[in-house]
Amino acid sequence: MATTPPPPRDDELADLADLLMTVARDLQGRHAAVEGVVPLTATETTVMRHLDRHPGTSPSAAAAATGLQRSNLSTALRALEAKGLVERGHGDLDGRAVVLHPTALAARNLGLLRAHWAERLHRALGGDPAGAREARALLERLEHGLAADR
Repeated sequence: MATTPPPPRDDELADLADLLMTVARDLQGRHAAVEGVVPLTATETTVMRHLDRHPGTSPSAAAAATGLQRSNLSTALRALEAKGLVERGHGDLDGRAVVLHPTALAARNLGLLRAHWAERLHRALGGDPAGAREARALLERLEHGLAADR
């Protein structure tokens, strides 16, 4: 009969968080090296990630979902608009509600980044992606749990 492994200790979870931050910094720090990619700050990346998954969202909803202050979101949105990655539109019948959409350039940018990330992870894993699906599932659980904890 198989036994259930004990839950991870606090120091193991802290080590996991440290490794996640190290990997994320390494992946984020290499964006500038990708030919044709529009460089983004960490805040801009957070906003673009949300808009890619939720096109047509309002600035208020984007601020709440990303955990950003409205002023920080506004600053990021102005920069993203200047870079050609975000468009503002009107979502209601009277034209007062503002909605945000990623542009075609944003989709191209994300495609280049995703291809770069996939290539880097393939190389880092030595061509053996065993465990990648399970790791993704764990990271999604963490993402949702952390968002709920904001």
